[in-house]
Amino acid sequence: MPADPALLAAVRDAVRHWPARPAVENEQHTISYRELGADLRRASRALRAAGVGAGDTVALHSRRDARLPCALLGAWQAGATVALIDATLPPDRIGECEDQVRANWRLRPGEPVEAITSLGAGSRTASHVLFTSGTTGRPAAVEVGGAAIRGPMNWYRSEFAPGPRDRVPLLAGLGHDPLLRDILVPLTSGATLVVPPVGVFGNPARLAEFLGQSQVSIMHCTPALLELVMAGTPARRAGTPARLAGLPALRLVMSGGAALTTGLVRRLRELTGAVIVNAYGATETPQVASCSILPAGRSPSPDTPDEATVGVGRGVAGAELLLGDDGEVVVRSPHLATGYLAGAGPEGRFRPDPLGQPGYRAYRTGDLAEPGTGPDGPRITGRIYRQISVNGYRVAPEEIENAARRHPLVRQAHAGLYTGLLGDLIELSVEPAAGDQVDTKALRAFLRTQLPGHAVPARIRAVERFGVDRNHKITLTERK
Repeated sequence: MPADPALLAAVRDAVRHWPARPAVENEQHTISYRELGADLRRASRALRAAGVGAGDTVALHSRRDARLPCALLGAWQAGATVALIDATLPPDRIGECEDQVRANWRLRPGEPVEAITSLGAGSRTASHVLFTSGTTGRPAAVEVGGAAIRGPMNWYRSEFAPGPRDRVPLLAGLGHDPLLRDILVPLTSGATLVVPPVGVFGNPARLAEFLGQSQVSIMHCTPALLELVMAGTPARRAGTPARLAGLPALRLVMSGGAALTTGLVRRLRELTGAVIVNAYGATETPQVASCSILPAGRSPSPDTPDEATVGVGRGVAGAELLLGDDGEVVVRSPHLATGYLAGAGPEGRFRPDPLGQPGYRAYRTGDLAEPGTGPDGPRITGRIYRQISVNGYRVAPEEIENAARRHPLVRQAHAGLYTGLLGDLIELSVEPAAGDQVDTKALRAFLRTQLPGHAVPARIRAVERFGVDRNHKITLTERK
């Protein structure tokens, strides 16, 4: 069975031990654990009756929907490998992802499974496939074995003891590795998965109101999402005392996907006394490979400046962080992903374990770090490759540039980062084709049809021409 049997057994145990407790809820209704168990049995039977079997690959078009957990777990119970694809991606991008994994089936939560007759992956033994940004301009498919998420999940449950009283919001990106944590942490421990209403992420006040009214106790998020929550919390705007903030039930905040600064932690302390975890990991590691933990009520040392980044701590669940001679972070672990499919991922990232320990391998992350002391561990300082990180997503600038050059009025393009109110954001500079002008609003609309939302530049500007300096760095001549 591709999915880890122990994780599926933990869900069944939750159904047996807490049948009347809420498993999944949204604004409209609540699904109890008893109902979840019945829904899972129906879903897996329907998939098997349609012909889905062990080793098949199901392309799951994921939406922020109360039916998503049942679709995922049902496909796993049917023995299938699940390729998680964000249903809000442009149709061409979704098709490209399905083609790359050669999916046999297409599944949308709440709908019958659909056969993809022209494809066929053969037999797979992976738990799931996730997509990251590829330097070739194609999404890179990462195949993850069933046991690879067991170790990090077991560590999480042992370290933070989620239980029936906890409430966990579904905040992660819909095709992103943390989505599995948002779903599996509550549903393997008898807690409640809370699905946010549509459009809540576009309004900081609505987001903060949802989290407060939902009485969430565990929150997994990126630093940018934390900024949104704080921007929308009345207690911050009014300057009222910390304990009058709107998140009284919050006991654990796990931040990941981007650098967490000391200043952000200090401002978060104005809202909550919860345990704050700075987690580090990647789709390829997967889940959490290391973390630093700030105990409940504890604040950073007053000697640490606000702009300093929080260290990523020490390895967890058997993982260890090593720093190469060039400062690159290497994760050695018994729980790494199997590898990239179809040659779309960077070559040479997965390596034999440098210490030669049986069952271990190593993964070169591409992140640069400086050594840290004590429990805080190394501090991430940047990327060794061009690939950039935005709001928890790794993005290859080449992918954005290739998409922009497909527009008939764009001759050349260069993507990079600039710092905005919510942290690092993507900026795209374009050189128009000879004699043409580029309508940046029209170009952004075009890019939305080509790229996932997190890769669409927040800022687009036209330049006169591109060049290179003596060190072969790109130079831009501004339009007059």
